[in-house]
Amino acid sequence: MSALVTTKKLCKSYGQGESKVEVLHDIDLTVQEGEFLALAGPSGSGKSTLLTLLGGLNRPDSGELIIDGIDLYSLSGERMADFRREYVGFVFQQFHLMPYLTALENVMLPLATTGIPAREQRRRAQELLQQMGLSGRENHLPGQLSGGEQERVAIARALVNKPALILADEPTGALDSQTGERIMALFGELNRQGMTIIMVTHNPDHLGHASRTIHMKDGRLR
Repeated sequence: MSALVTTKKLCKSYGQGESKVEVLHDIDLTVQEGEFLALAGPSGSGKSTLLTLLGGLNRPDSGELIIDGIDLYSLSGERMADFRREYVGFVFQQFHLMPYLTALENVMLPLATTGIPAREQRRRAQELLQQMGLSGRENHLPGQLSGGEQERVAIARALVNKPALILADEPTGALDSQTGERIMALFGELNRQGMTIIMVTHNPDHLGHASRTIHMKDGRLR
């Protein structure tokens, strides 16, 4: 097993002068290919900020991030966007589905600029929605779906590009406990299929699904 993600002394702060807040301090982290890593800790500990750095959604003040041998923060803005599309699938607590697109269209969205033929885009999205137990819901708008269904659409969208890495930020935070547990079981199955997952959670009941848990406090790994 080889390292998929390696960080070296990642630091991140917000603000300037007296209002400057240090959010992350010298984060050294290695995530192996095929690992399911949970990042746990209280609110404000830096978990979500670290996730945005790992996904190229935010830039550190200093430090290094290597993903699959690529020095992420040496990339230009255009190449960074390509990297995110090719390597990373994001699952956010708020889902970020397009309200005017159907479930199928939302899942197809990351494929829009890939050059994959439209028929293949549709086939891949339909197959994922079927795997998520959403057959018959393809043409529903997000507002016509339950929270759990919206979450599964968001997961399907994250997987449609067949990314090397899934980053999930409190993916069950807006769901009832039963639906949340089903989502966690789904993440576990994806991991058993070889998917590398890094998940932020504050729910101790979900840590058992991960192969490793790292606790964060005050911007540091514990």
